[in-house]
Amino acid sequence: MEDVGKLIQTRKLGVNEMSIKEAEEKLGAIFPVQYKELFKLVNNAEIGDWILYPIKDQQNPKKTWDDIVRQNTEVREEFMPKELITIGEDGSGDKLCFIVNQGIMGDAIYLWSHEVAAHEKYASTLKEFIVSVSEEENDDDYEDE
Repeated sequence: MEDVGKLIQTRKLGVNEMSIKEAEEKLGAIFPVQYKELFKLVNNAEIGDWILYPIKDQQNPKKTWDDIVRQNTEVREEFMPKELITIGEDGSGDKLCFIVNQGIMGDAIYLWSHEVAAHEKYASTLKEFIVSVSEEENDDDYEDE
């Protein structure tokens, strides 16, 4: 994931393993390996228009208070299926999600559309999602020239 981390321009620091485990315990599910690797590099990553919810970090509580646990417990969408864990949003009301199966979040990224209250597969892995969004941005930059 370090090579993908280069695609994300940020000064935000990552979180430690203990913070990740605390979030997993509160959510009742284990994150995919790529997700953990990314969050060790950068917490609250911005990928294109998407902002991944932070993992609560005791070193930076003010900037991580609206964390992934809060988003999936206190402010969760009413009609969202219980097996979905939201990991980010783009400001439109749509959410990026993992699907939980037997306490483990799958690798695939799903897009939950708030307008139709349904989800569909968006990318097979977090790395694929990051690369595809980065390629879209590069295409948009090229079209602007």
